[in-house]
Amino acid sequence: MRIISPVDHAAEAVDLLSAGADELYGGYIPQAWQERFGLFASINQRTFVGAQIDSYAGLCRVVDACRDAGGEFALTLNSPFYSELQMPLLLDYVSEAVKAGVTSLILADLGLLRGLKPLFPDLVFHASTLAHLTNSAAIRFYQQQGIGRVILPRHLSLSEMSEIRKQVPDLPCDAFVLVGKCPNTEGLCSFHHSSSDKIWPCEIPYQIDAVTESPSAVLQQAMAKQAGWSKSNRRHGCGLCAIPQLLRAGFDGLKLVGRGAPTQRKIVNISVTVEFIKLAKNAVDLSVYRQQAIASHQRIFGVSCSENVCYYPELFEDI
Repeated sequence: MRIISPVDHAAEAVDLLSAGADELYGGYIPQAWQERFGLFASINQRTFVGAQIDSYAGLCRVVDACRDAGGEFALTLNSPFYSELQMPLLLDYVSEAVKAGVTSLILADLGLLRGLKPLFPDLVFHASTLAHLTNSAAIRFYQQQGIGRVILPRHLSLSEMSEIRKQVPDLPCDAFVLVGKCPNTEGLCSFHHSSSDKIWPCEIPYQIDAVTESPSAVLQQAMAKQAGWSKSNRRHGCGLCAIPQLLRAGFDGLKLVGRGAPTQRKIVNISVTVEFIKLAKNAVDLSVYRQQAIASHQRIFGVSCSENVCYYPELFEDI
């Protein structure tokens, strides 16, 4: 099972690979895009400088570091959609990336995929979680258009993901495991993550009122859960408890979130994931394994587990 880590600059690439990452992913904004559209209309869903490789030369160094270590690098081009006005710049961008040695792209826009596949047939295209591929039929459709790998959406349950994996055994699939749990269905969310304090709209305290006098139990539950996110830190997202099940289901990679995070935080996340893959492979008693995972969450984040930030809350319910 491969460990997939974010990378934000060339100086940290070697350290992340040495810590145990098999693959790195990240993005950079070329000058032409910056001048035309800026960070607010980011090419890769990140609207702050700290989550971007700073230059084309930096991108080349990251790609070289991955190649020298026997790892891989995937460039993020994962906005849900791009306009026709942006397409010429995107084609130039990908062409330059290929010259730098990039062999994989993470994307969501189906139109972009269909435009790029004939021009760059040797690239491996990963379907981002923002593609919102929530069932095997959707994945098969994207596969027909050229996708060679899938990152399953964060909001799917472990049982749903396992069933999807069973239905598409020939296509590599990755699952999220640490940091960045999202309260919303990401592929359908229109919130813009551009606040300078990095407090996103889903984390701001606000009240939701039902428009009917007798809201359903489901709506009441959703309202209470959404209100709870102002008291949670989505950067404490964790799915360590689920690694044994993800291994059994045949997932190929574990994806760590955290573009823009400090290098040391990324290294800790990688090291913990390496440790728990080993523990999961040798686990005899899953209850013992789960207690180890819970203790690790407390150690690395300094807080107890929470259902809000649990990537696989069906397991949280068993604690």
